[in-house]
Amino acid sequence: MTAWDWVVIGAFMLGTMGVGVALAKRGGKSTTEFFLSGRNLPWWLAGTSILATSFSCDTPLHVTKVIREQGLAGAWLYWSGLLFVPMVTFLFARMWRRAGVMTDCEFVELRYSGRIAAVQRFCMALFRLSIIQAITLGWVFLGMSKIAAAMLDLPPTIELAGFHIASSVAVVLVLVALTVIYTAMSGLWGVVANDFIQFIVALGGSAYLAYAAVRKVGGIDGLKAGLASTGAVDGHALSFLPNTGESGLGIGTFLIYCLILGWANAEADGGGNKAQRFLSCRSEGHALAGSIWDIMIQNIIRNWPWYIVALVSLVLYPTMADHEMAYPRMIADLLPAGLRGLVVGSLFMAFLSTVSTHLNLAASYAVNDLYRRFFVRDRSDHHYLRVSRIMVVAFAGLVATIALSMTSVLEALKLKGELMSGLGLVVILRWYWHRINPWSEIAAMATSVGTAILVRFTGFGVATVASLVGIDPVRGDLFPVRLLIIVLTSAAVTLAVTLMTRPSDPETLRRFYERVRPPGPGFRAVARSAGMAVEPLAPQLANWALASVFVVCGMLAMGKLLLGHPFQSAGLATAAALVGWLLLKRLRPRAGRTSAGPSTGS
Repeated sequence: MTAWDWVVIGAFMLGTMGVGVALAKRGGKSTTEFFLSGRNLPWWLAGTSILATSFSCDTPLHVTKVIREQGLAGAWLYWSGLLFVPMVTFLFARMWRRAGVMTDCEFVELRYSGRIAAVQRFCMALFRLSIIQAITLGWVFLGMSKIAAAMLDLPPTIELAGFHIASSVAVVLVLVALTVIYTAMSGLWGVVANDFIQFIVALGGSAYLAYAAVRKVGGIDGLKAGLASTGAVDGHALSFLPNTGESGLGIGTFLIYCLILGWANAEADGGGNKAQRFLSCRSEGHALAGSIWDIMIQNIIRNWPWYIVALVSLVLYPTMADHEMAYPRMIADLLPAGLRGLVVGSLFMAFLSTVSTHLNLAASYAVNDLYRRFFVRDRSDHHYLRVSRIMVVAFAGLVATIALSMTSVLEALKLKGELMSGLGLVVILRWYWHRINPWSEIAAMATSVGTAILVRFTGFGVATVASLVGIDPVRGDLFPVRLLIIVLTSAAVTLAVTLMTRPSDPETLRRFYERVRPPGPGFRAVARSAGMAVEPLAPQLANWALASVFVVCGMLAMGKLLLGHPFQSAGLATAAALVGWLLLKRLRPRAGRTSAGPSTGS
């Protein structure tokens, strides 16, 4: 790192703080402004904020590890979402905006009735704070520390407040402190405004590194020749489909990823930071458009620079042991002064973006779903706003402690996936089947976490299931096997509990239906009691299917173009354009038929 590199990074940091200061007054008006931007976000800002949150400094690290170990086909760990991410867009985005709650945990008491609904809201808030948010930010902190260790020319340890700590950890702490300051000052307004800038910078930095990497190996032809000479991934490094060799993605893993991974998680219905953005939008139409923008840019454009850099790293560093360190190593080796600062700064910006979103979201759970709901009621909104800012700081300190115990970004991602995979079915069905009740969600949560711990730490049943699905129980990646066991066990327990217990009371179900208006037959009796017609579900399912085809064709077209197959790319791009035109034509009649939705909190 040179002086010019540090100047570029310093400019990014000052700009971020400037945005936070400029929006502090607006974000400090109320808790609704602090957590939901006054429900006034335009679609392009909401959609880009979702993009920026999922684009963190840790993401290229675990992407690089996957590609180096399994080749391009390993990206199905991420591409599995191509089939199910549009489900969130067309089945849930507008309903979230109609719900008008402040958090997805508050939604529990809109959907269910009785004391058990309050218990479920409490449990879900703790689950999201202690597992989803804490583990996510923990691996983000770990990813940043790895980048700092590889990129910044610092001594191994420095003295900070009388303690000797690793320099990379000190860098993370400084960045976290910066994030805490602007997030606590400006709330979600500062988060989304910085997200917009940070995403542009981060995408530009990753694209330039990909360009420099390909140029280093002599272009795409040089990349192909280099991969062939090293024999990486049994010669299948550039294959889009799984292979049956010792290395790479197997058929069993591929099928589990495609059929299960995309929906087997606690945010399968768009919960978490996506729900927060949908709830913050100006209208249902803005929520839908923002989600469409997110899935288009994320899956067709955003990820490819990382895949290209990871493939080049197999040529340049074929024997590197820590695959996650290949990405920062390439930044250090390939980029000149100034540009190196730009790319490192872009990773810093990506880090700030993700951390700020999760700190704000975690504070909303801590204040809205725990502190205000169960412990300190009926205080002024100014009081809860002050506590929200304190919670941002407190949660950042907790996560920094958790991050010190992690060693691998990818393994932390998989652990989180296993712990929450059993909730996917119930969070989807609660919108479309009136029989789902709080006991359903509690059963799913308990079974998912319990089974995940059992199979991960004891290996119970893993070898048997691995053999059944064609995965080597000794040398293979057992994450998809554990995922399959957890999902099937949780689904069986959840459905059994649902059928053995009663649904919420009719009045609660009627109020929920009048506000959210879920389509399909699952609430037909409730709609009849409310004197309302049931909207058909088939048109939304058709939109989901068309969007999936569009995204898959678009993603493959971009990949084929970048890897030197222009004719295949043109064919796929044509198919994507035709499907996209048909989808747009289907959506146009809805333009203008949007509702601002109710605005509630607590």
